[in-house]
Amino acid sequence: MKYFANTDFDKLWKPEMNERFTLPLPTDDEMTALEKRLGVKLPASYIELSANSQNGGFLKRNGVPVCDQSGNAIRYVKINHINPIGRTAFEPIHDSPGLFYDIPNLLIIGENWDADYEFFVLNYMDCGPDGEPTVIFITRKSKCGSAGEPSGDDWRNINEKFYWEITSTVAHTFDEFVKRLVVMPKPVPFDFAGRKGLLKQAAQESFRQIKKTYGHEEIISFGLYIDDEGTMVAAAANTKAHLEECVAKYPSEKSYFTYCISEWCCDAPLALYLFDPICKEISAYSRALGAENKVKRFRDKLIDLCVEALAELKEEGFFVKEYNHPILLNVDISNGGLSTAKAKKIRAILASEII
Repeated sequence: MKYFANTDFDKLWKPEMNERFTLPLPTDDEMTALEKRLGVKLPASYIELSANSQNGGFLKRNGVPVCDQSGNAIRYVKINHINPIGRTAFEPIHDSPGLFYDIPNLLIIGENWDADYEFFVLNYMDCGPDGEPTVIFITRKSKCGSAGEPSGDDWRNINEKFYWEITSTVAHTFDEFVKRLVVMPKPVPFDFAGRKGLLKQAAQESFRQIKKTYGHEEIISFGLYIDDEGTMVAAAANTKAHLEECVAKYPSEKSYFTYCISEWCCDAPLALYLFDPICKEISAYSRALGAENKVKRFRDKLIDLCVEALAELKEEGFFVKEYNHPILLNVDISNGGLSTAKAKKIRAILASEII
């Protein structure tokens, strides 16, 4: 073998197989037709790996080092699988590797399933369709209105809320990419205390944006909520008119509509970029935990962190300074799944003048 002569493939792949991610290698004619459809020439090392080891599959060495300019690993990103070359029986009209969101000269070779919208891509944009592509790491980012964000026909532009960012070039060639894979290091304990300041900043800006957007109505509540899997955190608020409308329909459910954030009417989409770094971190950490009981403990600690952040903002007088009206503060799970005991504890800590 030219590219992988000294590579130990036994420690590269997971022993279990999955038909969707492991295929027979295409014939020469099939390979020619595939490259014609994709519009690029696949790296010879990619074909060699598929021919001599395994054509796609789940990885045992599933950690990709992201390095600084000196070549030192500063963090690791998970990759679950390497895509096979060819077409699956399950999706006979889709080529693998496939185009990255139908963008020419970008082919997806793997993903990080433990985080949302993180891909490893063969990049032909600089080398041309017949050249040797680099391997880049692409992730979705929230727009914050800063200079340099893509817009219009720029391929990185998704919509008014999101864009694609090339986070880093993780390897100059495909074979270098494979050789650098390692078993994903165990995550260090999550730094809850270190994220409180960023969470408070995101909450403050969210409240300001909500006040600006819904200020013509009387805002009566504000809170932070987490999804059941502990992979995201966001802010929301409610108005007096919306609460009264809900209670008028269901008079016996006033307490539910008062405290259940999923029933509130106001959010702050422009502040998503502030929560984005937190969400990416907690999503990756939560999904790496695996066991349901570990995820639940992690989610409960996130809830406590949100409560601490809002309690500190309250004690610092933030809401009094920003909005000279009583504000009910709360923290919740997006599906309303907080236990009664936990909900009572949160309301006691965040107690303020109730509506």
